Amino acid sequence: MVGPDDFIDTHVHFWDHSVEGLHWPWLEAGFSHRNVAGTEQLDAPRYTTAEFRAESAGAGVAGMVHVQAVDGVADLARETEWLQGLADRSGLPSAIVGSCIVTAPDAVALLERHARFPRFVGVRDITAAKHLDATEAAPALDRLAAAGRSFEARRHHAQFDVLDEIAARWPDLTVVLSHACLPAERTESERAAWTEAARALARRPNVVCKISAVAGASDPNWTVASIRPWILGCIDTFGPDRCMFGTNWPIDRLHGTYLDVVAAYREVTADLSDSDRHAVLAGTASRVYAIADR
Repeated sequence: MVGPDDFIDTHVHFWDHSVEGLHWPWLEAGFSHRNVAGTEQLDAPRYTTAEFRAESAGAGVAGMVHVQAVDGVADLARETEWLQGLADRSGLPSAIVGSCIVTAPDAVALLERHARFPRFVGVRDITAAKHLDATEAAPALDRLAAAGRSFEARRHHAQFDVLDEIAARWPDLTVVLSHACLPAERTESERAAWTEAARALARRPNVVCKISAVAGASDPNWTVASIRPWILGCIDTFGPDRCMFGTNWPIDRLHGTYLDVVAAYREVTADLSDSDRHAVLAGTASRVYAIADR
């Protein structure tokens, strides 16, 4: 049961280099990504349940969602299998968002393999920022919608049209905006442009905004004051019942501590009503990922 002051973290990544068949290229020296740098500094033999619990102790975490972290592996469902084993032994992760390129010819077969594991709740397509076509993705999205699972993607706000199309064509599919699809440039002009595009997308009731990586690489010297307008902008646009928090951990350890990030989330939402604050901190996540049922 999720309590009134609990926090559910909707964006965490695990790894364990001893697990055969899995690969985490973002932990290797020389890895390059337009939105994040220096992730090789995080590398360790493993980061799983024990390490997460140690870092998050005292933050009031009632559950956490693992979001796909492997790449370049033969079978992406192998990660889900490994995570399910962790959950069976330790209770975490509470839910598993697997990896799937929804436009790929073998997407439906991959979804079937993911679905063998009870904590699998949806997928993230890490290629969606560059390519996402609703018609190509239709078989996979049909399967996700029919099974009550979520589809998570990150797109620039100038390219929200395809997310709008998907949300309209599959009204029973929960479409999750990864990292709120916030712009890399945290300027007032970019916030205005994001807000305009997000308000149009928010008309689709099945779109959910995941507020994560807000205290990260795009604002490496973040403060509560600097992230406040972005967080409140998300909540104002989508409503608390369609917003949820994630920490992007341990990647965003590069820019702060776990306790500081969660404390900042609590401080920014302190003026919300009790019910609205609970929704953003835990309630929306619990509903979207069926965590209360686990």
